[in-house]
Amino acid sequence: MPYAVLNPAVSPRERAHQELARQAARDGFVLLKNDDHTLPLVNKRVALYGAGARRTLKGGTGSGDVNERRNVTIEQGLENAGYEIASKGWLDDFDREYDTAYAQWKEFIARETEGIDPYEVLRLAKAKPFLVPAGRPVSQEDVDASGTDTALFVISRQAGESFDRKLEKGDWFLTDRERENLSLLARAYAKTVLIINAGGPVDMVFLDEIDGVNAVVFYGQAGMEGGNALADVFSGYCGFSGRLTDTWPLRYEDVPSAGVFSNMDGDVDNEEYREGIYVGYRYFDAFGVVPRYPFGYGLSYTDFSIQPENARLEGTVLSVDVRVTNTGAQYAGREVVQLYVACPAGILPKEAKRLAAFAKTGELAPGRSQTLTLSFDMSEAESYDPSRSCWILEPGRYVALVGRSAAEVAPVGAVTLSREVILEQCRPCCAPETPIREIDPLVFEPPAAEGLPSFALDPDAFATRVHDYARPRVKESPSVKKLLDSLSPREMAMLLLGGGTRTVGQHSVLGAGGKTAICLADKGIRNIVLSDGPAGLNIIGEILIDENGREYPVKIPERRNIGSFAKLAKKLMAAGHGTPAYRYATAWPVHIHLAQTWDTELVSRVGRAVGTEMLEFGVTVWLAPGMNIHRNPLGGRTFEYFSEDPLVSGLMAAAITQGVQSRPGIGVSLKHFACNSQEANRSFGSSDLNERPLREIYLKGFEIAVKRASPMTVMSSYNKINGVFNGNNYELLTSILRCEWGFGGLVMTDWGSRCDPALCAPAGNDLYMPGEKKDEEAILAAVEDGSLTPEIIREAAARVLEIITTSDIYAHEDN
Repeated sequence: MPYAVLNPAVSPRERAHQELARQAARDGFVLLKNDDHTLPLVNKRVALYGAGARRTLKGGTGSGDVNERRNVTIEQGLENAGYEIASKGWLDDFDREYDTAYAQWKEFIARETEGIDPYEVLRLAKAKPFLVPAGRPVSQEDVDASGTDTALFVISRQAGESFDRKLEKGDWFLTDRERENLSLLARAYAKTVLIINAGGPVDMVFLDEIDGVNAVVFYGQAGMEGGNALADVFSGYCGFSGRLTDTWPLRYEDVPSAGVFSNMDGDVDNEEYREGIYVGYRYFDAFGVVPRYPFGYGLSYTDFSIQPENARLEGTVLSVDVRVTNTGAQYAGREVVQLYVACPAGILPKEAKRLAAFAKTGELAPGRSQTLTLSFDMSEAESYDPSRSCWILEPGRYVALVGRSAAEVAPVGAVTLSREVILEQCRPCCAPETPIREIDPLVFEPPAAEGLPSFALDPDAFATRVHDYARPRVKESPSVKKLLDSLSPREMAMLLLGGGTRTVGQHSVLGAGGKTAICLADKGIRNIVLSDGPAGLNIIGEILIDENGREYPVKIPERRNIGSFAKLAKKLMAAGHGTPAYRYATAWPVHIHLAQTWDTELVSRVGRAVGTEMLEFGVTVWLAPGMNIHRNPLGGRTFEYFSEDPLVSGLMAAAITQGVQSRPGIGVSLKHFACNSQEANRSFGSSDLNERPLREIYLKGFEIAVKRASPMTVMSSYNKINGVFNGNNYELLTSILRCEWGFGGLVMTDWGSRCDPALCAPAGNDLYMPGEKKDEEAILAAVEDGSLTPEIIREAAARVLEIITTSDIYAHEDN
């Protein structure tokens, strides 16, 4: 039986990936507070409260979900590690409250969606989501009965595609019940630990108002092994080594996009990026706004000294050796070292500093040291001058700074450039018709660096790259050329549409997001499968395969088993008389959690593991990594993306891409390209911004990943940039992505994009997904009237056929 296993037992692959998921989870936890050495937990009897204690969220909702075999909750993980949970009564009461509320919600959904399409059920479920109860008040009787001095309180927040988070109690803010319970726990127990089970930041003002919260842990959404991983660090088996990849504000209002983000200003059609390049720590640094927790922040069980030892300039590469020593007496640990560069003030306003490189030590025992070398090419200190459409290095002094967070750095050396260097000559792309009025910038000079190593950078060491914006020609392999030569323009045009959910007579993986076209099997062209991500492969875990190869879901996850979906499942299962088979994927920690490891080698290992599962399940393209910038903490898909910083986003995406694509015949799809920063009106909303922040902040991570990892595909996002749908945006998809960055792979739309299918291929978007009848009619009409030329059709079809003919599926099955 191809691409599924017949044995229901846990496979060796599953066990190996569970352990890797556990490591990734524990390396991404961030310790935000730890007064009086509250952690590790010495007392093996603990009182555990809160919605996330027994109903721990492993990840977000929507396409980023995964149907794993098991999800280890915080309660289970602690018990597996030998902790005794002393608050079973409260947790049991919470379960009953949860079950009652969930049953009532399901009844409501079923009543409101009687007889309608299953996908309409999902839409209503998103519009009227289930609200997790906060649980009953914790009483003094609960405290007395627990017989322990240690309480753990878990707050949970869920988010996902189509809806942004809200500036309301129960989301950004604590509910009244949560505040009441946390206040009592902080008074009643000698040690109180707050655990935040959410895909991004939450309001933390309550820490200034409630005394007695001794430790705070950002658990995040740590995947299927999160509970076991948390027990590993709570027990002291290993230390906390995660560091934030976002700035956590003191108050939401401190975020520069606070008032205009999503529906905050009542306008979801046009989102003005008035903060320009000042996103995340760039804003907090530049405008002197003190954050709650700075970018790169995180505590450990031990202490480290960070000692720069040798700064040097070799050609255009600046390197700094940093000796890291564990100065603690008891615990081993890992430290993250961050290198920033402060650029000279010139014709372009600058941020106070930007991240240029980072590295993480191995496990250092007390007294042990490791020397890390952090390097970056000085060309990466570039800025984009929109008045001349070029990337430049301005003359002046560039200062390198090293430290453990954006708020804790010191200068280590300086590089002086005597005159301006033009690195790349571009042309205007994706610029707004009327410039966006941005916040007034501040002028910064790099910090003093007297007495530190200083170097002169030779401006002649750089050559100006001038881009050719002629439409790149596709080089057809012999097998692709042979296939194309056998097709008419109309048949080629059918390759520009995905296969959607149609499965008859073709390769299928139940639950996967889609396929390439399946209408040309008689021409020897088969389809390949594309599966959602980015927390793992989002497919059905238990299936029934009949004698004709058709697949039926044996077990539909409870979160999908509502209304018409339940009826559909029963009908399909009743027809099942074939072979049971299994495709249990690993639910990895979400992307923000992986990024918080600051460990690209570990993230690459996760990518290789995902690739192993793709080959096992028959998936060619993983619709991941997600890598949009965390512009605002209320973004609904913050959990799916890596960071507020483009370097972190780019390097993490490159690492996971390289890991996946180290397996032959499979690949990834970088998404969502680009400026998919809000969900409230993602299908029609326009991200309106000037060209400089577009290039320096929102495209830079994609550029890094494309140039370093050569992804198989890129996914254009739903939204518009300055009024132009991204799927129809020639300047974005061809001028920038292909001509400037050299991307040669396939571009596909996000599913059900509202851009014009007939205008996709001319813009450089090869594949429209998932491909419905109306989309087919639009493309064929454009073929008939000549607006979609044979040359453009063949170009796009060639890219589609390239990934099909080089796929593992194509290589190992009869065509």
